[in-house]
Amino acid sequence: MSEYKNFTRDFPSRCLKILQNQTPKARLQGLEVTLLLMTASASFLVPYERLRSDENRMRHPSGDRERFKNLADRLDELTAEKFCGSKLCPSLDNSWKVAKGVPRVDGDLDSWFPPQSLKPFSKDKKVSSTLTLIRNALAHGNLFTTGNPIENLIFVTGTGENFDSSYEVLSVRPEDFYIFICSWVDSLSPFQDLYLAA
Repeated sequence: MSEYKNFTRDFPSRCLKILQNQTPKARLQGLEVTLLLMTASASFLVPYERLRSDENRMRHPSGDRERFKNLADRLDELTAEKFCGSKLCPSLDNSWKVAKGVPRVDGDLDSWFPPQSLKPFSKDKKVSSTLTLIRNALAHGNLFTTGNPIENLIFVTGTGENFDSSYEVLSVRPEDFYIFICSWVDSLSPFQDLYLAA
């Protein structure tokens, strides 16, 4: 029996090709942010879940972290870096902002969204905390947007023991999130040859 085994490198790379090829057409239809979020949901979540290290969770059933140790080690190195200036956010002049301790996120966005509380990412903010926030928001559908046309993507995750004591809110312009997704997929590429052989 044959099976597709390359969900940590080849799959996100294919998703990125679709994003890059279809963005001009999607832009003409006003669907470029939808395409971006669709791509992110697959090209970020799938390899991240298969490769990430977390002592508080069960090993992923694919065993990809062990099978592709070099790539898992690269992810570990990347998560230890500071986010601004990293491969995922190369420009220090960017739109990444965060608000911590938001007390509630229920109801209409206008009833709780704290634009005045958003602060640019600290120079010490790690890649790991940013990836975790994006992961949680994408996995649980905690996504919002501002503007028409869309000016900002809003990602929300709970904090505290039950993820409901307060919330962390991340805001980023679609252009910077596009760079993030392209850079994320590209960061998996140094070990492409290992995957082609798998």
